[in-house]
Amino acid sequence: MSEQDYPGEELEALKQAIKTELDIRKFYLDSADKTKNELARKVLLFLADEELRHVDEIHAFSRSVHEGEEPMINQGPEDEAINRAKEFFTATMKSINERRVAGSDDISVYEIGLQMEQNTYDFYKKAAGKAQHPNVKKLFEFLMKEENAHYALLSNAINYLKDPANFFQDQESWFFEG
Repeated sequence: MSEQDYPGEELEALKQAIKTELDIRKFYLDSADKTKNELARKVLLFLADEELRHVDEIHAFSRSVHEGEEPMINQGPEDEAINRAKEFFTATMKSINERRVAGSDDISVYEIGLQMEQNTYDFYKKAAGKAQHPNVKKLFEFLMKEENAHYALLSNAINYLKDPANFFQDQESWFFEG
């Protein structure tokens, strides 16, 4: 397989995906530097690392295309991304000492993050729908699952940060339909 086997729109979508992931990563890193809430900061740093992992996946895919190889997409189990986010959140909540409501600035950052994750999910869904090459479709579907998990993590973190005392009554809300 070579670049000629992939329509230009697909290659352009891959470039846009890298830019989007890097922009979101920068937002999370900048926001983590400003937050005073320990949980809020750790979640933002986790998400920044996740975005970098996505960039690495997209770069590896693109590199394979440029080198004329068949890119391999390991989508993993259906619930891998959500389980990774759950495990992180549970471990982080156990490790933090503070149990206080976050400030409105922290909540606002998370709400912006939710919108960014939703927009990115929508972009990947559209790109997957237009993809002609099955591996490009698989890559965007993988990224959709990842963004879905990020959305769920942010949503649960917002719920916790707004009301830590009552959070555990609603803990079963790890689901998002895009």
